[in-house]
Amino acid sequence: MNSQHEAMDAGIEAADGPDKTREYADVKAWFDELEAARKFDEPARKQYAKDRRYARGDTRAQVATNIAGTNIDVLESFLYAKDPDMDITPGPTMRPPSVDALRDAAEEMVAQSPEVMQAGQQAAAQAILMGMPQPDAMLAGQMASEAKVEELIQQQVDAMQKRYQKRQRDMKAFCETAEIIGSHMWGDASLKRRGRPWVRSSLTIGIGVMKASWQERTAPSPETVTAINDLQQNIARARAQAKALEEGEGGMVARLADGLASLAGRGNEAKLAEFERQLSTLQAQPEPVISRGFVVDNVAGEDFQVAPGYTIANHLDAPWNAHRVFMPYDDAVALALANGVPEEKMRQAVRYTARKPVMIEREAALVDQDGDAKDADAYVSSNSHTAGEEGCGEFVALWEKWDRDTNTVLTSVEGVKCWVKPAWNPPATTRFYPFFLMCDSEVDGQRHPQSKTSRAAPLLDEYNRIGSAEAEHRRRVLPKTMFNAGAMEPGEADKLAKAITQEMVAVKTTVPKMDLRGLIQPVAYAQIDPALYDRQRIIQEIERIYGTQEALAGSIQVEKTATEAEIQQTGFQARTGGQRDKMEGVLSELARYTIEIARAYIDHEQAIAIAGDDALWPEYGGPDDLLRTVTVDIRGGSSGKPNTRAERDSWSALLPMLQTGIMQIAQLRSSSPLDVADAMEKLLRITAERSGERLDIDDLLPPAGIAPMPGAVGPDGQPVTPPDGAPPTGEPEAPEQDPAMPMAA
Repeated sequence: MNSQHEAMDAGIEAADGPDKTREYADVKAWFDELEAARKFDEPARKQYAKDRRYARGDTRAQVATNIAGTNIDVLESFLYAKDPDMDITPGPTMRPPSVDALRDAAEEMVAQSPEVMQAGQQAAAQAILMGMPQPDAMLAGQMASEAKVEELIQQQVDAMQKRYQKRQRDMKAFCETAEIIGSHMWGDASLKRRGRPWVRSSLTIGIGVMKASWQERTAPSPETVTAINDLQQNIARARAQAKALEEGEGGMVARLADGLASLAGRGNEAKLAEFERQLSTLQAQPEPVISRGFVVDNVAGEDFQVAPGYTIANHLDAPWNAHRVFMPYDDAVALALANGVPEEKMRQAVRYTARKPVMIEREAALVDQDGDAKDADAYVSSNSHTAGEEGCGEFVALWEKWDRDTNTVLTSVEGVKCWVKPAWNPPATTRFYPFFLMCDSEVDGQRHPQSKTSRAAPLLDEYNRIGSAEAEHRRRVLPKTMFNAGAMEPGEADKLAKAITQEMVAVKTTVPKMDLRGLIQPVAYAQIDPALYDRQRIIQEIERIYGTQEALAGSIQVEKTATEAEIQQTGFQARTGGQRDKMEGVLSELARYTIEIARAYIDHEQAIAIAGDDALWPEYGGPDDLLRTVTVDIRGGSSGKPNTRAERDSWSALLPMLQTGIMQIAQLRSSSPLDVADAMEKLLRITAERSGERLDIDDLLPPAGIAPMPGAVGPDGQPVTPPDGAPPTGEPEAPEQDPAMPMAA
């Protein structure tokens, strides 16, 4: 059978021509390079499998506590509690120049202006007509010229200030639009649902990988596990299966002959029913439904490959990154057929099946088990083309190579000797790779980062060993008694063993007058020393490695004062600060990449549909225009659980200074009361957000009116009087008092 397949493959390759021969050589060279890189990183994947066993709680200890998994859960909830807030602000180049710089530019513009010379000449001529001596007339003309210069300079400065202010307002409007669109894209991509497993992977195996991409069915797009909601993939699969159905039942059997069970009977009918469902979908939707959108996907550490010679954290510097996707075989065939690859070539693909789920293995050895790199894979190779006993379904391994040197993306399937999709160029961004890595604990000179699980592994084993030893000690010190077997028959001893509470038992001894007090004696056993089994020190060391604390775990062994709890909370913030900084740095890169993708794919009409009619979305000028005009970041601490008490204390100290500063600046600028009200409203909204309470500020703000409120103060510090002598709003006009009437008390 194998020889027949090899002969058939050789015949197909010979008939393909020299172009395909070069393609086959190119694909073979890539898989050889990939295999060498995978061999190079085998120790890391072995460690992934061990770390996951610790996080799962696998152990051969009799008494085990899954401290590793608990600490990972605690840190995950604190590090990534919600999606971060985008913070897009105008870049440094958008700041208006100083007044002095504007005056210098204006002076150069009006220095040779004919209006200056004309003003001087007119003033001098008018002075001579009025009988003024010529020297005085010339002086008057010079003064008029200087006054005209100053007037023109001020006009130019005012005009340039207005232009810069308008540009700055437009840029702020663009930043607001970009924030809305970026947050909308993150919401559509379910970033939080992807972000928490990303953090969990980093805490478990030392590396977390996210892949962000724009999915568009009308053009080549990155392969991800998460697909956008459309019918395009179903249509492609239906077309592929329609071709098999047209060949007849024999053709279909021949296509699935390598390993598929016989399609006779019920199995055949089920397969035909599936084909009919796909065809009905195709017939009901003759025009393809095109979907497009931003997709964020999680990539397992063992499915991500970086070219050797570079650390994983510096993957952006590597010449290529690769991503493995396990795809159902039917989907892979549909993908290949859509790109002109015949189905005969896809039969060469290596088949995989999903690994059976494992909950907890109590008999697994952690300390002395070497394991295998394949233990980290979620799919296992199958010898047949059918679903084996390991799992259900039929999958192939699709590799996507992002080649930075050629700026292309190549797609291949293990076992297939040609590319299953034509090479394509991703959109131009400031970073080529769409992968975003969070590395937990990097070690100098080491390619792969360490995980907190591997650092705490000896302590975790010791913790379980002590617990098992204590349990064994307790089992061995059960109360026992002993008796003189020569002084009592076995039947008499059984009476004592079977006796119930407070029962009087008559026994016969071999010596009738024997003292019964010496017949039975309790067995002495070693007392339990709690100090020998104290695991508090180990817990403290584990907490130091993970950066957690006792209060976060939900159990407090010793009561603490408020000061001690505050010190402990401060220590937790300090220990997790480094992890949060790393995570926020990567999320800031994701924010920039998201906006660059949005600028490349979202047009003005779509921007208005997302951000509203007031959206400002200029024409796209390449990724560099974003760097020149705006700064894209995330607000620090916006992704983790807020430290409410510290934030409230900080804001309470800052709020009075902000209020005073707003009023002083408004007074110096002679700002209108409406501008001051807008600034105060923004300050009030920020205060409500930082309080942590759910307040509807719009219901609390008074509506805009014509007359000022009583006691209103203008920017100059003086009370604002109502227009036309009207009484202040909110105070009813006092009725006229009759002089003859007494004053009300």
